[in-house]
Amino acid sequence: MVSQDLPPAKGYEPIQWKVSFRPSIYAAAVLGFSAWGFYKLVAVIRERNELARERAWSRIYLQPVLEAEADRDAVRRHFSALAKEKEIMKDVEGWDPEESVYNDKKFRRPTYISLPKF
Repeated sequence: MVSQDLPPAKGYEPIQWKVSFRPSIYAAAVLGFSAWGFYKLVAVIRERNELARERAWSRIYLQPVLEAEADRDAVRRHFSALAKEKEIMKDVEGWDPEESVYNDKKFRRPTYISLPKF
């Protein structure tokens, strides 16, 4: 006859299924993770503020360049429009393309609208 494995006579010891840390260890862990999270939060906020400051100063430094480019484009468009107007109105006597259509001497910046092609 074959003998079978049986439990010990006094039985097995109870299974230790619960992690038994002291509550102060849990409190220290929560406090540590919270402190680390606030540290990272402050670091991210400072980085975001630094990037915003850098973006603002880059726009300030680029403004004269962009304005000069826009002025060159306006002059190019103005002379192009004058050439087109001279070509279109060449048969009309007394038409001066340089003369303002308004009754005053104020300069009015022309408006150009870019429409998408359909």
